[in-house]
Amino acid sequence: MFKTVLAAASACVLVGCATPSRFEWGGYEGSLYAYAKHPETRENYRKTLVAAIDKGERTNRLAPGLYAELGYLNLEDGQQTEAVADFKKEMAAFPEARPFLTGVIERIDAGHGVAPAPQDASSPAPTVTEATASTPTS
Repeated sequence: MFKTVLAAASACVLVGCATPSRFEWGGYEGSLYAYAKHPETRENYRKTLVAAIDKGERTNRLAPGLYAELGYLNLEDGQQTEAVADFKKEMAAFPEARPFLTGVIERIDAGHGVAPAPQDASSPAPTVTEATASTPTS
């Protein structure tokens, strides 16, 4: 009997001491999975992403990568100005993203972007367009 009470008390202490997640992810993970499996859920994915960003900003627990992910969606949609703004927000919030996102912004400024997002499930996944072979070399 004593062992049962001790085990139950230990479990309560451990559960009571569990720390909440450092970051606010909202429904990002489930929505990303659904979007990967069913590209037609893209708009729901975007809404979930925006909601996670909003909640993260309100609670000062914004998860890393969410601004960048939204920026990539905007870039796929041809909204380069919005994409660059999202990438800059990501760099401000998470300076470790700066080297990668600076390169992305430079490619956008140079006229290289991404292929448009698929419009239905039968379309292939978007890919980053490669620099053209006609780029002059020194």
